[in-house]
Amino acid sequence: MEELIAALEREASVEAETKLERARREAAELLAACREELTLRMEDDLERREQVLRAQMALAAGRARRAGRSEVLRARDALLGRVRMAAQEHIAGLETDPDYLVGLAEELREALGFLAEGPAEVRCRPALVAPLVEALEDLKRGDVQLREEPSLETGFVVRALDGHAEVDARLGARLERMWPELALLALATAAERGWVGGAARE
Repeated sequence: MEELIAALEREASVEAETKLERARREAAELLAACREELTLRMEDDLERREQVLRAQMALAAGRARRAGRSEVLRARDALLGRVRMAAQEHIAGLETDPDYLVGLAEELREALGFLAEGPAEVRCRPALVAPLVEALEDLKRGDVQLREEPSLETGFVVRALDGHAEVDARLGARLERMWPELALLALATAAERGWVGGAARE
Protein backbone atom coordinates (compact mmCIF):
# COMPACT_ATOMS: atom_id res chain seq x y z
CA MET A 1 0.00 0.00 0.00
CA GLU A 2 2.79 2.38 0.87
CA GLU A 3 4.45 1.67 -2.43
CA LEU A 4 1.19 2.39 -4.25
CA ILE A 5 0.76 5.65 -2.42
CA ALA A 6 4.33 6.63 -3.21
CA ALA A 7 3.83 5.77 -6.85
CA LEU A 8 0.65 7.84 -6.96
CA GLU A 9 2.45 10.74 -5.32
CA ARG A 10 5.27 10.52 -7.87
CA GLU A 11 2.79 10.42 -10.74
CA ALA A 12 0.93 13.36 -9.27
CA SER A 13 4.17 15.29 -8.84
CA VAL A 14 5.25 14.57 -12.42
CA GLU A 15 1.83 15.53 -13.73
CA ALA A 16 1.84 18.74 -11.68
CA GLU A 17 5.34 19.60 -12.92
CA THR A 18 4.24 18.92 -16.50
CA LYS A 19 1.18 21.12 -16.08
CA LEU A 20 3.28 23.82 -14.45
CA GLU A 21 5.81 23.70 -17.28
CA ARG A 22 3.01 23.86 -19.84
CA ALA A 23 1.48 26.80 -18.00
CA ARG A 24 4.84 28.57 -17.92
CA ARG A 25 5.33 27.95 -21.64
CA GLU A 26 1.82 29.17 -22.48
CA ALA A 27 2.37 32.23 -20.31
CA ALA A 28 5.68 32.97 -22.06
CA GLU A 29 4.02 32.53 -25.47
CA LEU A 30 1.17 34.82 -24.41
CA LEU A 31 3.62 37.42 -23.10
CA ALA A 32 5.62 37.27 -26.35
CA ALA A 33 2.42 37.61 -28.37
CA CYS A 34 1.35 40.60 -26.27
CA ARG A 35 4.72 42.21 -26.72
CA GLU A 36 4.59 41.64 -30.47
CA GLU A 37 1.07 43.06 -30.63
CA LEU A 38 2.14 46.06 -28.59
CA THR A 39 5.16 46.60 -30.85
CA LEU A 40 2.99 46.39 -33.98
CA ARG A 41 0.49 48.82 -32.49
CA MET A 42 3.25 51.23 -31.54
CA GLU A 43 4.72 50.98 -35.04
CA ASP A 44 1.29 51.55 -36.59
CA ASP A 45 0.69 54.50 -34.28
CA LEU A 46 4.13 55.92 -35.12
CA GLU A 47 3.47 55.49 -38.85
CA ARG A 48 0.10 57.22 -38.52
CA ARG A 49 1.72 60.07 -36.62
CA GLU A 50 4.42 60.36 -39.29
CA GLN A 51 1.76 60.40 -42.02
CA VAL A 52 -0.16 63.13 -40.20
CA LEU A 53 3.06 65.10 -39.71
CA ARG A 54 4.00 64.75 -43.40
CA ALA A 55 0.51 65.88 -44.40
CA GLN A 56 0.74 68.89 -42.07
CA MET A 57 4.16 69.77 -43.43
CA ALA A 58 2.86 69.51 -47.02
CA LEU A 59 -0.06 71.80 -46.16
CA ALA A 60 2.26 74.29 -44.46
CA ALA A 61 4.61 74.26 -47.45
CA GLY A 62 1.65 74.81 -49.79
CA ARG A 63 0.42 77.72 -47.71
CA ALA A 64 3.93 79.19 -47.67
CA ARG A 65 4.20 78.90 -51.47
CA ARG A 66 0.79 80.51 -51.93
CA ALA A 67 1.67 83.28 -49.50
CA GLY A 68 4.96 83.81 -51.35
CA ARG A 69 3.20 83.98 -54.71
CA SER A 70 0.63 86.39 -53.28
CA GLU A 71 3.39 88.59 -51.91
CA VAL A 72 5.16 88.60 -55.28
CA LEU A 73 1.92 89.46 -57.07
CA ARG A 74 1.19 92.28 -54.63
CA ALA A 75 4.71 93.63 -55.12
CA ARG A 76 4.31 93.46 -58.90
CA ASP A 77 0.93 95.18 -58.76
CA ALA A 78 2.37 97.92 -56.54
CA LEU A 79 5.33 98.39 -58.89
CA LEU A 80 3.13 98.55 -62.00
CA GLY A 81 0.80 100.98 -60.23
CA ARG A 82 3.71 103.33 -59.49
CA VAL A 83 5.03 103.02 -63.05
CA ARG A 84 1.61 103.77 -64.51
CA MET A 85 1.06 106.74 -62.22
CA ALA A 86 4.47 108.14 -63.14
CA ALA A 87 3.65 107.71 -66.85
CA GLN A 88 0.32 109.49 -66.43
CA GLU A 89 1.97 112.36 -64.56
CA HIS A 90 4.58 112.63 -67.31
CA ILE A 91 1.87 112.70 -69.98
CA ALA A 92 -0.01 115.45 -68.16
CA GLY A 93 3.03 117.73 -68.42
CA LEU A 94 3.77 117.12 -72.09
CA GLU A 95 1.38 119.75 -73.43
CA THR A 96 4.02 122.36 -72.55
CA ASP A 97 6.98 120.22 -73.62
CA PRO A 98 8.77 121.72 -76.68
CA ASP A 99 9.71 118.31 -78.12
CA TYR A 100 6.11 117.12 -78.01
CA LEU A 101 4.78 120.34 -79.53
CA VAL A 102 7.31 120.13 -82.38
CA GLY A 103 6.07 116.65 -83.33
CA LEU A 104 2.39 117.59 -83.01
CA ALA A 105 2.07 118.67 -86.67
CA GLU A 106 3.30 115.28 -87.94
CA GLU A 107 0.95 113.46 -85.58
CA LEU A 108 -1.98 115.52 -86.84
CA ARG A 109 -1.02 114.84 -90.47
CA GLU A 110 -0.90 111.11 -89.81
CA ALA A 111 -4.23 111.16 -87.97
CA LEU A 112 -5.96 113.04 -90.80
CA GLY A 113 -4.47 110.52 -93.23
CA PHE A 114 -6.62 107.79 -91.70
CA LEU A 115 -9.78 109.74 -92.60
CA ALA A 116 -11.24 109.99 -96.07
CA GLU A 117 -11.16 113.41 -97.72
CA GLY A 118 -13.82 115.70 -96.35
CA PRO A 119 -14.74 117.91 -93.39
CA ALA A 120 -13.38 116.87 -90.02
CA GLU A 121 -13.15 118.14 -86.48
CA VAL A 122 -10.17 118.21 -84.13
CA ARG A 123 -10.80 118.38 -80.39
CA CYS A 124 -7.98 119.30 -78.01
CA ARG A 125 -7.09 121.00 -74.74
CA PRO A 126 -6.73 124.82 -74.84
CA ALA A 127 -2.94 124.61 -74.48
CA LEU A 128 -2.67 122.75 -77.81
CA VAL A 129 -4.90 125.03 -79.87
CA ALA A 130 -2.14 127.32 -81.14
CA PRO A 131 0.26 124.60 -82.36
CA LEU A 132 -2.61 122.64 -83.95
CA VAL A 133 -3.95 125.74 -85.74
CA GLU A 134 -0.47 126.31 -87.15
CA ALA A 135 -0.27 122.68 -88.19
CA LEU A 136 -3.64 122.87 -89.99
CA GLU A 137 -2.52 125.99 -91.83
CA ASP A 138 0.65 124.24 -92.96
CA LEU A 139 -1.42 121.29 -94.14
CA LYS A 140 -3.83 123.65 -95.93
CA ARG A 141 -6.80 121.89 -94.41
CA GLY A 142 -9.42 124.62 -94.24
CA ASP A 143 -12.11 121.93 -94.06
CA VAL A 144 -10.96 120.90 -90.59
CA GLN A 145 -12.52 122.61 -87.60
CA LEU A 146 -10.73 122.99 -84.27
CA ARG A 147 -12.64 122.82 -81.00
CA GLU A 148 -11.29 123.38 -77.49
CA GLU A 149 -12.23 120.82 -74.88
CA PRO A 150 -10.65 121.55 -71.47
CA SER A 151 -11.65 118.18 -70.01
CA LEU A 152 -9.81 116.28 -72.73
CA GLU A 153 -6.54 114.54 -71.86
CA THR A 154 -3.25 115.68 -73.40
CA GLY A 155 -3.35 115.05 -77.14
CA PHE A 156 -6.22 115.40 -79.57
CA VAL A 157 -9.09 113.51 -81.21
CA VAL A 158 -9.84 113.79 -84.93
CA ARG A 159 -13.33 112.86 -86.18
CA ALA A 160 -14.83 112.94 -89.63
CA LEU A 161 -17.95 115.12 -89.54
CA ASP A 162 -19.94 112.46 -91.35
CA GLY A 163 -18.99 110.07 -88.56
CA HIS A 164 -17.29 107.46 -90.73
CA ALA A 165 -14.05 107.44 -88.68
CA GLU A 166 -12.36 108.78 -85.59
CA VAL A 167 -8.70 108.81 -84.53
CA ASP A 168 -7.94 109.05 -80.83
CA ALA A 169 -4.48 110.59 -80.48
CA ARG A 170 -4.74 111.34 -76.77
CA LEU A 171 -1.58 110.27 -75.00
CA GLY A 172 -3.60 108.61 -72.24
CA ALA A 173 -5.37 106.44 -74.84
CA ARG A 174 -2.02 105.52 -76.35
CA LEU A 175 -0.73 104.55 -72.92
CA GLU A 176 -3.80 102.35 -72.44
CA ARG A 177 -3.21 100.58 -75.76
CA MET A 178 0.50 100.12 -75.07
CA TRP A 179 0.17 99.24 -71.38
CA PRO A 180 0.37 95.41 -71.70
CA GLU A 181 3.69 95.74 -73.53
CA LEU A 182 4.95 98.48 -71.20
CA ALA A 183 3.97 96.43 -68.13
CA LEU A 184 6.03 93.47 -69.36
CA LEU A 185 8.95 95.81 -70.00
CA ALA A 186 8.65 97.29 -66.51
CA LEU A 187 8.59 93.83 -64.89
CA ALA A 188 11.57 92.67 -66.96
CA THR A 189 13.52 95.77 -65.91
CA ALA A 190 12.57 95.20 -62.26
CA ALA A 191 13.74 91.57 -62.43
CA GLU A 192 16.99 92.57 -64.12
CA ARG A 193 17.76 95.16 -61.45
CA GLY A 194 16.72 92.95 -58.55
CA TRP A 195 13.88 95.16 -57.35
CA VAL A 196 11.78 93.94 -54.45
CA GLY A 197 8.62 95.82 -53.63
CA GLY A 198 9.80 98.71 -55.77
CA ALA A 199 13.12 99.19 -53.94
CA ALA A 200 16.33 98.41 -55.76
CA ARG A 201 18.95 96.28 -54.05
CA GLU A 202 21.96 98.20 -55.27
